[in-house]
Amino acid sequence: MRRASRNISSLLVSEEVRHAVANNKPVVSLESTIITHGLPYPQNLEMAKRVESEIRELGAIPATTAFINGTPKVGLSLSDLELLATSEAVKVSRRDIPYVMANKLHGGTTISGTMILSHKSAIRVFATGGLGGVHRHGETTMDVSADLDELGRTPVAVVCAGPKSILDIERTMEYLETKGVFVGTMGPPGTNIPGFYTRDSGVGCVHNFSTTQEAAMIINEADNMQLETGQLLCIPPPEEVALDPSFINGVIEAANEEALVKGIKGKELTPFLLSKIAQATKGVSVKSNVEFVLNNSRKAAEISKHLTKIRSTQMKAEQSYRAASAPVTPTTPKTNDTGKYNTVVIGSIALDTYAKLSDVVMGDSSPATVTSSIGGVGYNVALASASNGNESLKFVSIIGQDVQGQKIEESISIPHDLAKQPGEKTGQYISFHDSSGALVIAGADMGIVESLSFEFVERALTAASPRVVLVDCNISREMLSFIYKLQKKLDFRLTIEPTSLPKAKKVAFDQLSSKNPIFLVTPTVAELESMYRHMDECGKFDVEDWFPSLDRLGIDSSLRARVEALVRRVPFYKSLLSRGIMQMATSLLPFIENIVVKDGANGVYVFSRGVGVEGGDAVNSEAQFSLVTPDGILLEHYDVPEKLEKDPENVTGAGDTLAGVLLKGLGEDPDALLDQKSRAALIMAAQRAAIEKIR
Repeated sequence: MRRASRNISSLLVSEEVRHAVANNKPVVSLESTIITHGLPYPQNLEMAKRVESEIRELGAIPATTAFINGTPKVGLSLSDLELLATSEAVKVSRRDIPYVMANKLHGGTTISGTMILSHKSAIRVFATGGLGGVHRHGETTMDVSADLDELGRTPVAVVCAGPKSILDIERTMEYLETKGVFVGTMGPPGTNIPGFYTRDSGVGCVHNFSTTQEAAMIINEADNMQLETGQLLCIPPPEEVALDPSFINGVIEAANEEALVKGIKGKELTPFLLSKIAQATKGVSVKSNVEFVLNNSRKAAEISKHLTKIRSTQMKAEQSYRAASAPVTPTTPKTNDTGKYNTVVIGSIALDTYAKLSDVVMGDSSPATVTSSIGGVGYNVALASASNGNESLKFVSIIGQDVQGQKIEESISIPHDLAKQPGEKTGQYISFHDSSGALVIAGADMGIVESLSFEFVERALTAASPRVVLVDCNISREMLSFIYKLQKKLDFRLTIEPTSLPKAKKVAFDQLSSKNPIFLVTPTVAELESMYRHMDECGKFDVEDWFPSLDRLGIDSSLRARVEALVRRVPFYKSLLSRGIMQMATSLLPFIENIVVKDGANGVYVFSRGVGVEGGDAVNSEAQFSLVTPDGILLEHYDVPEKLEKDPENVTGAGDTLAGVLLKGLGEDPDALLDQKSRAALIMAAQRAAIEKIR
């Protein structure tokens, strides 16, 4: 029986690193065996912090890799570094990864392990001390470091001070040549391979490069040719910290002879030899090791900076070429001749798979009816908006250069601007429903949307010049904050679809302020609670301007008293207080001007500020109740306009449709929510469209 394939990643990449990679910023990855096995505490921690600091000073982002409790991490926190520096850990190369993960161990990554995690995180440049290689007498012992094979199959550039002097450097170079690995030494033509402790190993190097910019060009051309191999970039150590080759070679020869007599070999050999060198040099070799890592990290930061500049120039050239060579007939529907759009949706697009199970049996397979289509929250909202008459809309998202992305390009029918990200997977969503259509469980792989770059999004928004921009919370927190800050610069109103409970937390981003409120958010009751709780945890309700904002808006005890009076008249609305809906929504009004809360079969609740209506209970024939305070705070409830005769087969998509219709109305009249009649018409139209979607 063939085992079903799966693609479940446990890799944790820090927000800082992920953001830098997504926006083509320089990143340098760092190994962690020097922390776990190379130096004692606290020197190991001090060294790790110093290396990261120097990389930052040069304008790059450090990304130390390690395994923490079995979880592979790229971009470590200070607490992670302290844990590694003080805890028992194992060395992690390619072969060790599944064991370390399964047993939830702490692990320091070798060159091989670091290359794997770097590649999976799209980091191209990695700095370390010295390279592993073919051990002396390796032709009989077959003792060859896994680092060499990794260089032959993983496209990451390793910046180091050459193979360790304890190795057979000549055979190491022969092995790398067989594996098709580019090896270059920094220096004028004829500069030999350095021997880690020494500037010159005596072994010639086929290629030399004179600058870090040239090194970056070599990496870029390897990527252009899709060679899928690493590059070994050797940096001779500075003269002031390099050791005397004749002395160090004598120490190594003596140590090798002692190891042979004692039968020391395999993974025990390298630590034994290094300890003998440290003893013979009275610790100078250890200090030199640290200086080599620092020097290599500086060079790696420069290389990474040059590489990002080269890539940026190349991307601009490719865009210009595509624009110049594009066919006269546009490949996407066009709604106007100006390139301007009233509304823009920025969010996820994916291939959706929908499985309706005849019987839900947990832990076992069940017969099901399976269909697939283009989906993703952002796309669904945009499609619903266009399907309900929005003729001035553009959708902005990102896809991978894969089969799924190609299918989306061929099938998408609304005006769009899709970025393509090499090496990333197009988003996918899988949902399972019971026989009635109710959602049982779903899984989403939407990570690619967090790779949208600031430059791409700002360019798209500048070109479209929209009145209203809707984003879904699949985008990164940094991107959400970036678009939020563009509100004033580009003069648009920001609407947010929270998407899910975990992702709704992103609305509480650091820059959110009552001085620059979000225009509209459309959460479910559960998403509203998630937003409220996370804003509370982030201290949004402790800031100095929150209480004055509540007072200024008239959100006080008198408002609660009016709601309590309403509850006494109509017991149904008791849930507004008992479930905390009214308290949570009004607490958020200083940060969000309009909140439309979706409550399933109970309809929607509207909370708004600044509506132009006199105080008192407003007369609104469409709303079940409509309460407006003298300060313009609005609370309304709109029941579902018509009850379905039977339960819907599939209730997903109703919320996206409601958001899409609201977007259409706001694109035509951005002030529609402030006027009683316009608001009622828009809310009811949105609810009717949502019902039609699931009928």
